[in-house]
Amino acid sequence: MLLSAGFTLSICAGLCAALASCVAKLAMSGEEIQSMCQEIIQNDLLLLWDCTKISYVLRAISFLSMFLFNGLMWTLFVKSLQYCQSSVQATITNSSANFFFTALFGRFLFGEMLSMKWWCGASLIILGLLLIHKGSGGEEGTAKHDAKKGR
Repeated sequence: MLLSAGFTLSICAGLCAALASCVAKLAMSGEEIQSMCQEIIQNDLLLLWDCTKISYVLRAISFLSMFLFNGLMWTLFVKSLQYCQSSVQATITNSSANFFFTALFGRFLFGEMLSMKWWCGASLIILGLLLIHKGSGGEEGTAKHDAKKGR
């Protein structure tokens, strides 16, 4: 089964949103970058480098990357709206992918543990989005909406 272009674009948009949040965490909290730098220095890989200078450069790169990933996310999301059957379908897919990738990045990059409460909350949000989509009529609602617009 091949994925539709809209579905794929929505997943990529969710991935970019999660990446934007990761680099934002690095940009806004110098502690993460500082601890990574200290760990590298302890392994004798960068004896001549000053962690303070390195952390400023890495934080600036992270800050710029945040804008890059956010811009890419919005570009992909708007493009997915063109290919999905409804805007709700694109939103559900984008939000779900964002939750999923954010959880993975938090766990594997930052060592964060997600509680059952977080998983239940994320599941309820996705379930609510699915119910909204079902309540909007799905494909039939989109066809009626397009007919009103004269498409």
